[in-house]
Amino acid sequence: MQLTYQKLGKDHPMFGKVSFLVADGTTPICYKTDNGYIPLEEGAASPTTAASAAESIETQPLYVLSFNVNDEAEEMTFKSKKKLDKTIEKLRQKDFVTDLKTTTYNVVS
Repeated sequence: MQLTYQKLGKDHPMFGKVSFLVADGTTPICYKTDNGYIPLEEGAASPTTAASAAESIETQPLYVLSFNVNDEAEEMTFKSKKKLDKTIEKLRQKDFVTDLKTTTYNVVS
């Protein structure tokens, strides 16, 4: 599944209310707002139904390591926490590597 985020045109009825239309290829799935995601039709699914559906989706962590090498931004991604920790330890030994930051995302598996 490849999600795409499409900006809405001024003629769309939800223009100004939502940020993006989320689609799987050409099939619209939901809307993205500043506060999260909402279903295509208002009231089509209650928030508890959406929450239980979100809980049933299997996810796995994706670790993003951000750092600077000689003041140029770099990023590396890891699926394994063990490999991430080893890489962080190696990079900390280098004097030219600064600003190590790790961000964890949950991606659909």
